[in-house]
Amino acid sequence: MASSKIDVSLNPTWDNNVAALFSRPFWTAIDSDPEAVGRHWISEMRDYSPPYPRHLYLDLSSSDSVQANVVTIYQHLRSRSMPITKNSNHYWPEEALETLRLWANQGFRRSATDPIRYREVIPEAQNSEINFRTRKDISNLTPSELQMYREKLDDVLLVGQLESKWQELGLLHAEWCLHYQEAFIFWHRAYLKYVEELIDFAVPYWNGFAAESGDPSSPHAGIPSAFLDETYIHSNGERRKNPLKYALSLGGENKSRTSKYVERCQELVDGRTNPLWAKKVSMLALYHQQIANAFSQEDFSLREGHGYPWGNVPDFSENQPDSLYPEAARQYFDGLFEQVHDNYHGWIGRDMADNSYTAFDPIFLSYHANMDRIAEMYLRSGYSRQFSSNFPLRPFVDNASSLSYDEPCEYRYTTLGDMAKPTQAMRYLYAPPAAPDFLSITQVEKKSASVPSGGTSVVLTADEWKARLKSAIPQTETDYRRYTPYVVFSGISCLKETYQIDVFVLGAGSCDPDVATNLDYIGQVTRLGMGNGRGEETGIRNPHRCEKKPITRILNAGHVAERLRRKPEIQQVVTEVSTGRHIEDREWQKLPGFEGHLIWLKKDENNKIFFDFLMGLENENIPRLQAGPRAIQFQYPAVDVNCRLKNIDTSFKDVSSFFFTNSN
Repeated sequence: MASSKIDVSLNPTWDNNVAALFSRPFWTAIDSDPEAVGRHWISEMRDYSPPYPRHLYLDLSSSDSVQANVVTIYQHLRSRSMPITKNSNHYWPEEALETLRLWANQGFRRSATDPIRYREVIPEAQNSEINFRTRKDISNLTPSELQMYREKLDDVLLVGQLESKWQELGLLHAEWCLHYQEAFIFWHRAYLKYVEELIDFAVPYWNGFAAESGDPSSPHAGIPSAFLDETYIHSNGERRKNPLKYALSLGGENKSRTSKYVERCQELVDGRTNPLWAKKVSMLALYHQQIANAFSQEDFSLREGHGYPWGNVPDFSENQPDSLYPEAARQYFDGLFEQVHDNYHGWIGRDMADNSYTAFDPIFLSYHANMDRIAEMYLRSGYSRQFSSNFPLRPFVDNASSLSYDEPCEYRYTTLGDMAKPTQAMRYLYAPPAAPDFLSITQVEKKSASVPSGGTSVVLTADEWKARLKSAIPQTETDYRRYTPYVVFSGISCLKETYQIDVFVLGAGSCDPDVATNLDYIGQVTRLGMGNGRGEETGIRNPHRCEKKPITRILNAGHVAERLRRKPEIQQVVTEVSTGRHIEDREWQKLPGFEGHLIWLKKDENNKIFFDFLMGLENENIPRLQAGPRAIQFQYPAVDVNCRLKNIDTSFKDVSSFFFTNSN
């Protein structure tokens, strides 16, 4: 971090200038004791240095030792591989580095009385010239920038024509996108990079994560006007339809078959004149909380073999070690993040709510640019993120600058690791948002450092077991404070249509999904459908990408915990998004993963053990319990699948007595 506390000395000496850079680094005073930092550096380098050969021993308090190693010291300091720290405030600022360089080039003078003997030991630093694309908040684009972006969509991607790159891009997403697995964020990152290569322009982001975006009284609420304007004046003088609103849908027909252009929820199109607009906008406040919950997870994803979704554990065998069970019970950022991602898609509707149509709406690009920005905040907030780096992101090649739909050589494809780098390494940046985010980057760093306490994005239990869990609730006020209610949907798999599941406390006075006014409203899960692809006859050309094991979604119901304690049941309303039709119970109960189940989990690591137990119910090794006064032990004998219900019956009493009592 650069500082203006001192000017670079043009004639530095060890005694007057250089020694203090190591023993009392002035720039660290922003958050540390400089002398303590200096003592630590000197001590650590002495400990790390080998005693022989002598020239490799490094004593930062010795002028002779620093002189003997000055070139490598300077290189490590400037490249920020030293000092070894997670505190960016401790890296050497430019004036400190320049002082060290001048001292070396002027003959390593110890005091002002020593003569200057100039010899270039360390050449002047050459800053790399890198051209970055900067993705700006679409609300911050200048009129000329917005004009240019619209013309790129019109003239390069040809959003108003059937035989166009725009139609190819929409089908690219419909037929190749990856969901419900670790590669979700990175495939869409590659998609955006490819689009930017085509148009040679940075995709502006729409910040639906701004704190004010969920406040109907804010000018930042709803969809930005750039997506709602009817027309614009092209640079050739023509008045044209606004391509951010009037883009051709799949094959020139939208999801509802009412127009050749993409369609969105009418409340958002009408804006403030629609009486339902305020309630619609208020829903974003719930989504903000869901993203904040995702940021609280320490681990990014459950890393699995190629093709496995993050929402499941690998197949179990009788020889698999028990040590693998806890990993399957942890929480992960990307599972919770994709859950709210689906909610936003459903919120925008109509075409955006169907995976076969979603990428034909220009708001898709700006929405995903913002999701990429948010994901980048999480990815860069931790130093220990791990990824399945070699996973291929088909059909992108050449670092997502081009496509190859039928390349048989896997090594040609852009990989997850390529896209997991900082955005600067991929030559694009994000400008600050027009309105502050719901979480600042400082809050993100704090949340990401927290320790997860529970499981989500995992396959939980058999239906019979979940039914028994419904009756296990805290019984006393003390219990109530120690447990958090969750609504769990397991067995979720791909669907053709998109559905919205709204969950309420049983007996709710209203089944209106209004975050602001309905105190019985728990939350919403959007089941984003894959659609028909190229149509009823052709279908999706790459359907195997959706042939994944079922996953789990989870809603935190902590905000209605007291109501659920009084009425420990839930009810739900299922809506088919494309038609707005409320689905009868007997119909949605036949669909996979549609029935939510209420469970209560202790607010500590005991629920990790609990999820381990539940995970066992999905495998051939059914766990049996041995309950003691303060602990339970698990055994995993091989049990015939027909014995599952019997084991559940005999184990339930022990589990409930352990997890739902006041014992420690």
